[in-house]
Amino acid sequence: MDDVIEKIAGETMRAWPDLAAGTRTGRPKAWGALAAHGVKALRDQLGRPVSDDERRRLWAALWRAAEEPPPS
Repeated sequence: MDDVIEKIAGETMRAWPDLAAGTRTGRPKAWGALAAHGVKALRDQLGRPVSDDERRRLWAALWRAAEEPPPS
């Protein structure tokens, strides 16, 4: 499951670069929007609602990715 979560986190960061940048810089509401897109993508991938544990692990993966320097 962690592989799927990491994959979704990376795809979400690439699909929403404006929100990823906003999360890095602390722009209001960017993190919430990015997290929501990630949860939706994970739900779509799994074909079922995301559990609380899966959601938290996805948020952690998104946050780690957001803390990394943006790609050049």
